[in-house]
Amino acid sequence: MLLDGLRRMDVDTHQLLHMAGIDETIFDRRDASLLPEQVEAIVSSMRRLTGRSDLGFEFGRLIKMNSHDLLGYGMLSCRNWDEVMRLVARHYHLMTETFTLRYRRHGAVGEAVYTPVTSMPLETLRFYYEVLAVAHQNQVQLMFAPNSAPSYDIYLSMPEPPHVARYAALAPVRFHFEEHAVPGVRVVMGADLLDTPLPLADSRVVRDVDERCSVMGKRPPTGDEGWGEYVTMMLREARGELLTMEDLAKRVRLSARTIDRHLKKENLRFRDLSNEVRLERACEMLASPLTTVGQVALSLGFSDAANFSRAFRRVMRMSPGAYQQRLIERTRL
Repeated sequence: MLLDGLRRMDVDTHQLLHMAGIDETIFDRRDASLLPEQVEAIVSSMRRLTGRSDLGFEFGRLIKMNSHDLLGYGMLSCRNWDEVMRLVARHYHLMTETFTLRYRRHGAVGEAVYTPVTSMPLETLRFYYEVLAVAHQNQVQLMFAPNSAPSYDIYLSMPEPPHVARYAALAPVRFHFEEHAVPGVRVVMGADLLDTPLPLADSRVVRDVDERCSVMGKRPPTGDEGWGEYVTMMLREARGELLTMEDLAKRVRLSARTIDRHLKKENLRFRDLSNEVRLERACEMLASPLTTVGQVALSLGFSDAANFSRAFRRVMRMSPGAYQQRLIERTRL
C-alpha cells in the first residue's frame, strides 16, 4: 500500500528505497513489516525526494478497515463505533507497536488517545501523527453513508502544517493543532457518532475475531519451557497460511535461531510441528464432502494436489480421497 501510494504520486520508488537503504524484496511479502529505523529512513527520503509536507496526510487517506487484515474484518462487523474502538484498543499492538491506543467512554463522550512509545525524529513523529489522525477520520467516514458522519474533534500535538487547508476539506471533523500539548493524537467523539448502528454488524464475527486476535497477541514464553506449545498455537492460528520459522521470528521480534534453540531443548523441530498442524488442518477440511483434494492442497500451500497426496499418505497410510470417503461413509452410518 505504501509503495502503491507513492507510485500514484509519480514517486520513483526504486530511487526512494535506494536512498533509504532498504531492500525492495521485503515489500514482496504480504505480511512484511518495517522496523522503526526503516520507517525513519523512508520518511526522511520521501521528504527529500518529493519536497512535499503532506505525505502523512496522503497515507492516512489510504488506510481503510481492510488494511488491518483480521482485525479490520472485526471492525467492519461491529455494532457501532464504540464497539469498534473497544475492539481496536484491545488489539492495537497487532496494528503497530510504535504507538499505543487508549479508549475511554464517559457517558455520552468517548476519548481515544494515540501515544508514541518509542523515540523517533520529530519529522517521523509528525508524519505518524498525520497518518493516525487522517486514518481515524477516513475509517469513520467510510462506515457512514455519504455526508452523514457526525462531527467530532481530533487534536494533534504539532504546529499547523503548511497544508493545513487540506484538513478543512475533511469537515465535519474538526482538527486542532496544539504544538505544546502532550505528545500524541487525541480524538473526542460524541454519542451521535459512537452509538449509531453500523451496517455490517455481526456479533458472532466480532467474538471470533476478538478470540483469534487474543491468541495472536500472546507473547512467547520468557524461559526455555513452553515453546513447543506456543509455536503449535501460532501455527494453528495461521489457519492455512504457510507460516515459516522466519515469519514467526519476525512477529515475535526474535531470531529464527533463538526459536530453534528453544525448540531443540524440548527435543522438537519447527518442521515437524508445522507438518503436524498442516495435517490437522487437512483432516478438518476433508471432513467436508464438498471440499476437493486440490482445494485442500492449495489452501495448505502445496504446489499441487499430487505433492499434498504424497505427504498425506506418508502419515495417514491412505490417500486424502480415501480418508474423505471414509469420513463420508461414517457420517451416513
